[in-house]
Formats: sequence, structure tokens, C-alpha cells
Amino acid sequence: MPYKLKPATLLHRLQPYGAEAHLALAVSGGGDSMGLLALAAQAQTYDHAPRFSVLSVDHKLRPEAAAEVAQVAQICRDLGLAHVILSADKSLPEHDIQQQARQLRYRLMAGWCAEHGAQAVVLAHHRDDQAETVLMRMARGSGVQGLGGMAPRQKIHTDAGPLTLLRPFLRDSGAALKQLAIEAGLPIIHDPSNDDTSFERVRWRRLLPKLEAEGLGAARLAEMADTMRGAQAALDAKLTLWLDAYAAWHDYGVLCLPRPLFGALPVAQQQRLLGRFVQYFGHHPHPLKRKKTAHVLALIAARPHGAAVLGGVHVRWRQATVFMGRETAACPTALPLNAVKGVWDRRFALNDIRADDVHVAALGQAGVQELRHRGVVFDARLPAAYFAALPGIFAGEKLHGCPIIEKNNDNLTDFGFSSVYREGFFRDILESAQG
Repeated sequence: MPYKLKPATLLHRLQPYGAEAHLALAVSGGGDSMGLLALAAQAQTYDHAPRFSVLSVDHKLRPEAAAEVAQVAQICRDLGLAHVILSADKSLPEHDIQQQARQLRYRLMAGWCAEHGAQAVVLAHHRDDQAETVLMRMARGSGVQGLGGMAPRQKIHTDAGPLTLLRPFLRDSGAALKQLAIEAGLPIIHDPSNDDTSFERVRWRRLLPKLEAEGLGAARLAEMADTMRGAQAALDAKLTLWLDAYAAWHDYGVLCLPRPLFGALPVAQQQRLLGRFVQYFGHHPHPLKRKKTAHVLALIAARPHGAAVLGGVHVRWRQATVFMGRETAACPTALPLNAVKGVWDRRFALNDIRADDVHVAALGQAGVQELRHRGVVFDARLPAAYFAALPGIFAGEKLHGCPIIEKNNDNLTDFGFSSVYREGFFRDILESAQG
């Protein structure tokens, strides 16, 4: 007889978050998330339970959505749980609508969590969702990483900052979660997109019962995902040890790798390293297709020196070194310094300095030339192409300078930019790719 989900089960799986923690619950009103809500409402009575806040997102995609999130808000009030409605702040494009909606809600949640001190968001993703994810990735020819599906704990990066996602129900069926909502007398909202076969996930969902009959059901697929995540973790552990031993993070925001040793790595690890670097610094929601990274790696192996641009990342190589840095054209457009949320372009930290009359943008070639005319010396150990992607401080069209390089410039003494790179930085990037 399968065990029944209990409040203690949820609290056990949310460890190490305890009574001192503040966690957000993502609740849309569907059966899965209402099951999470029912369980959390019971768990909140335990002394060692975290403080829960419920977040519901109105994507502004359906006219009924506003009333649905208002209904969830009323249920939360009845249950004694704090509730917040996060409304879309921009229209979503019609293409890839589910992915676009996911990015929107994670960005809104990340901003809210940062502002209100919530350490993570708890999601109601379950075993059936995991099975669908694995099937979709299998159909696309994913490798070990993709077949690992969603991770129980994942740190993602949004335009509003990092966000930790917790998925405590990947071992449990969607039916088990829905049953919790029913037993608690909570109403369940039906989203018509769950029946729309124009979405790939829905088509795989409908095929799952047939696959189950042949022995490839949700439980088996979820077990395979666990195995693949374990295998990927072992491979990543080896890769991070290699990076700690041989890689160098330059203060200009460039990863420097010894080319002979990089070329001696297994191709799968070369692809993982390049793919994750591009995914993270190029702000892509998914890893690049392997054929794209394979093309660049083939060029590196075949030519003594050269360059390639891949998804917002500029890759260059010389006889002894492979460099991975930012493509200048892909850097953020000019931002008022007050709008920089702690880190600019995921590469440089701003140390709590705020100014109303300046903005930050990539230097560009014109900025590099101007600094050279002023006598500024750039590090010639790096290809000059990376200089233009450094952050410059501007007042209108006037360039104050580049705080990464000009440590003694009187115009820049108030601007505490510094590289975010440190030992173990890439380990964090790899971990965020799980799921």
C-alpha cells in the first residue's frame, strides 16, 4: 500500500528549511498546486514549519485568470496563509507561449522573493510532470543532462536575480496531490491549456497510459531521471575539479582555459563546459543543441587560432589558450545605475552604489579607443575583442570610465564594480543546469 502524503512528509522534504525560513508556494489553483496548498496549510501548525507565503501569477493570457487568482487568494485567507497576486508586467509573444509564461512567472517570483526575504519557491511538480519532461527530451535526442529531467532543488537565474526552486513531489503522482485538495474541500480550477494538443507536453501526457501498458510508465521514467541526474552529477564533479585545477577567471569577465588540456578532455565534457557557459552568460532558458557546440569545438581542434560567436558568447583561441567571454553586441542596453539589480550582465557586481545621473553599458569599440587615448592600458594577455564588453560608466554620451580597469580614476571612486567570479563559481552554474 503506497504511503499517503502527510504534513510531516512535506516538512521532511523541505529540509534544511525550518522554523527560521520563509518559503513561497507557487499556487495556480489547479489540482496539483491546490494539493500543495492543502498540505502546507496543515503543516503550518507545526512548530518547526517554515513561514509560508503563497504566490499566484496572472499571466494576462485568459480573461478568467484574474478571477481564478482572486479565488486562490480568498482560499488562502480562509486557511490563514499570506497570499500575493503577481500580475504580468508585459505582454507575452505568441511563439513558445508556455516557455515565455514560465520565464515571466519565475522572474516575477524571483523579484518578490528577493524583496521579501523568501529563500525559495516550492513547486507542485510531480512524477507525471517528470515523466512528460523526460519523454519530450528523449524525443529531442537529449543526453545525460536532459534525461535527468527536473531536479528536486534547482537554482535558476532570471532577469530579476537568482531563484531557488524546490520540487518535493517528484516521487508522487499528480493524482495523489489532487486527492489531498479534494479531501480538504478545496476547489480545483481547470486550465483549458491542459487539454490543448497544440502543446507538446499535452500530447505526451495523452500517450503516457499507452506507454504505461508497455512497462514505460511515469514511475519507470522518473526512476531513469534519478539515475541520469546521478550520472550527470558525477561527471560534473570531475569537470569542476578540472576547472579548479586548470581554469582561470580573468577580472575582465573571461574564462581562460589551457588549450592542450582542454582538448584532452572527453568531448562530452567539452560540450558541457561550453554549452553551460553559453547558456548562463547568453541568458538562454535551455542548453544549446549539441550540434552547435560540436561545430565550435571542431573549429578549435582544427585551427591553430580563430574565433566564433555562439549564443551571445565570444569564443577565441590561440596556440596555448581557449578564451570564453561575452559578445559585446549581446550585452545589456544602457541601464540607469539605479536599475542594476546587484549584478550587471551576470559578470560584474555593483557594491550597493546608487547614482541618479549615470548609467552603465558596455564600453563598445568607441569606449575602448577613448580610454586608450586617455592612456589606459588594457591587459594584453587577453584578445582585444573582450575589452569592448567591459562595463563603462556614462553620463549621457560622456564616458566617465571603466571601474574594472581604472582603479585610481577620481571620476569612478564611487562605483564599486568587481568581478563575480570566484572559486567554485562554475560549480554553481553547473548545478543550476539540473532541471
